[in-house]
Amino acid sequence: MSAASPPHLSVSPPRTRPDAPPGPGPGAPSRPYLLTGAGGVIGQSLATALGPGHVIGLVRPGGNRPGPGIEAVTGDVTAAGLGLDPGPGRVLAGRIGGVVHSAAVTSFTRPAEEIRRVNTDGTRHALRLAEAAGVPFHLVSTVYVRQRDGSSETGRSRVYRESKQAAEDLVRAARVPWSILRVTVVTGDSRTGETPRFQGIYAAMKALVTGDAPLVPVAPGSRLDFLPRDHVAACVAALLAAGARGEHWITAGERALTIEQFVDHCLRFAGRLGWEVPRPRLMDSDVVHRLILPAFGDALAADLRKRLELFTDIVGPLTTDETLPGPGPELPAPPDLGAALDTALEYWSSRVRLVRQGARV
Repeated sequence: MSAASPPHLSVSPPRTRPDAPPGPGPGAPSRPYLLTGAGGVIGQSLATALGPGHVIGLVRPGGNRPGPGIEAVTGDVTAAGLGLDPGPGRVLAGRIGGVVHSAAVTSFTRPAEEIRRVNTDGTRHALRLAEAAGVPFHLVSTVYVRQRDGSSETGRSRVYRESKQAAEDLVRAARVPWSILRVTVVTGDSRTGETPRFQGIYAAMKALVTGDAPLVPVAPGSRLDFLPRDHVAACVAALLAAGARGEHWITAGERALTIEQFVDHCLRFAGRLGWEVPRPRLMDSDVVHRLILPAFGDALAADLRKRLELFTDIVGPLTTDETLPGPGPELPAPPDLGAALDTALEYWSSRVRLVRQGARV
């Protein structure tokens, strides 16, 4: 969330819908959750999953709203007290039964200071409100905190990983009950492909669809773990309903696609656009960064080097011959991930301008 605008309290009264989803289960509090980042990729879907009356969404000034019928409060996670004036802040603390903290900077290209301010300091501020209210705190974290042994890492991805690791450390020292929910890479809604923001995995998809990825720094046979945002929200809602405590993983696990399957879906989509895109070569990122990049040095085109680094940042931590820690048996099974990827590609392509490699003017 941005600190550019002065915080103020703005409440949108909830409206009921005939198709409103059921509220949280017996393990959840009777009072609503405060959900930070309620206008974000996961936040919007989670607000819908919890439903009106069961969640109050904290949104940044001028940011996306959490959805129809959801009560919204304007604030700033980078500011003490979440940017709320003391009086309204105390009123809000007295109304909630828990805090779900999903506000975060997920882009590796943002300035390091901003990443730390939002991801680490923002967690500290949200946690302090939960402690003042005496309610449980739930952190929506990331699988990127798990660094694969021997994997390459750029300075940009390191800042993001370390900011989320620091946030988790804060939560483990909390004075209230807590949970850490480590979420995999998120794509658009499984049914519509819709998402309020295209996150890093879409840059990898673009490079494959347009033919800008002749070499992919991922070892053959590796699994690329991702889930659509509505399924992630359903998993978070299920954990909240069960009164989750401790650390949990929300991943595709054994259902994750292989890198070959991921590439196949992107190339078939390119074919539907009428483009003939050559299949890229797959190679372990360690080999690329230890041998190929140093060997070619400045002779390697700057844009190709940038794309190799992008793949390493985004896909590297997720791709390994082992699966990520899988979700618990209490969580719903994910939808068909190949179909979800196709839907994400369709929605994404309808919102961006795509130019095939070699066709640039």
